[in-house]
Amino acid sequence: MLLAGCAGGLPTLDSGRSVSMGDFSNPAFSGRVRPAPDVVKDAMVESGMRVLPVDDFSDPALDDDDDIDISIRTGQTIVVDSLIGQVNGRPIFADEILTPIMDQLNADFTRMPWNQFREYVIRLVSRQLREVIYNELFLSEARAGLSTQQEGGFLAWMNNMRGELIGQRGGVSSEANRQMLEEEGKTIDEYLKLQEEQQLIRVLMNERVRPNALVAWRDVERAWELRKGQYNKPSTVTLGRIRLKTKGNEEQIKLFDDELRAGEPFGVVAAQAGMTDDGIWETFPLGEDEKIDGIEIADFYKEHLKGLGPGETSKPFERGSRTIWISVIDIEHHEQRSLFEPGIQRSLYQDVYSRRLSEAQEEFVQDILEQGIYDDLQEMETKIVDIALSRFLARK
Repeated sequence: MLLAGCAGGLPTLDSGRSVSMGDFSNPAFSGRVRPAPDVVKDAMVESGMRVLPVDDFSDPALDDDDDIDISIRTGQTIVVDSLIGQVNGRPIFADEILTPIMDQLNADFTRMPWNQFREYVIRLVSRQLREVIYNELFLSEARAGLSTQQEGGFLAWMNNMRGELIGQRGGVSSEANRQMLEEEGKTIDEYLKLQEEQQLIRVLMNERVRPNALVAWRDVERAWELRKGQYNKPSTVTLGRIRLKTKGNEEQIKLFDDELRAGEPFGVVAAQAGMTDDGIWETFPLGEDEKIDGIEIADFYKEHLKGLGPGETSKPFERGSRTIWISVIDIEHHEQRSLFEPGIQRSLYQDVYSRRLSEAQEEFVQDILEQGIYDDLQEMETKIVDIALSRFLARK
């Protein structure tokens, strides 16, 4: 065996002799032994070092198993992680897509039939993949568009935020990291990276998208014309009606008419006459002039409604073989509102602006997708969906 690079204190080896572990030991250290734990602890305390409790140490093997969070049966194979594509030169791995949604998938897997769960996985994973890809494309575009002054400002802002985060948690970086993990589930570096990305995308939107979401006064006026009815509900009138067959009911008709003339409530008389709902007939919208005789109702009723107010009933009249009373049960007036109310203008403006902003964002996304360099989206979706499903097929 030929060994190269082994020199300096090591014994010279004959080329015909086998190598043993003892050949790599130094005889000068053979009499030394590892100090007892208590001795080490005392020495650390005397030197001012912090001694961590035994419980603070974890088993790396156990931690790795917990991170994977996948159960399989003996003999089955799944893909734990895999490169599924690249976006602007940055590799995208399956775990980057699946980790944020695995808790949700695990919970839904237990309550959904497999076919339904499979369709659900396809939708959720595909949406998550597109969010990651869009986010990466946006960040690339945002960083490429930063001026030297903006880059310096970002660096100063990040350093200032780092100092604040550490200072708010005692001023010691390691302790601040521990507290941040407990509070946010992220280290300070991970938290700052997320804040940086969010701020970069916010700057990108402000500079490249919002200027294209313009709203003119005529747009607000047009929106008012389309939605005026939502703000100005028409006033309504509720009518009551009693209808009796004339022939054979002459005495009852006279009795009911006398009661109504004497001031008996319409509902009471209608109930005596056998009308359902105490004679309540229907509610009609009033026109802009709010005249009762202008409602959409058969013309022969209108002449008997004319001049009636709430709580008033017409005289009996005959129509065909029946005698009828018509009554105004209630009139509900709604406040008429105007485009020139500031609250309405703000609401209409915000609605139009939100729509324009959505259109501008969609157009911007399409431009970014056309300019970006990334692998085929459909192939990436197929890969990541297959990997996601493989994690659950083992438990099906």
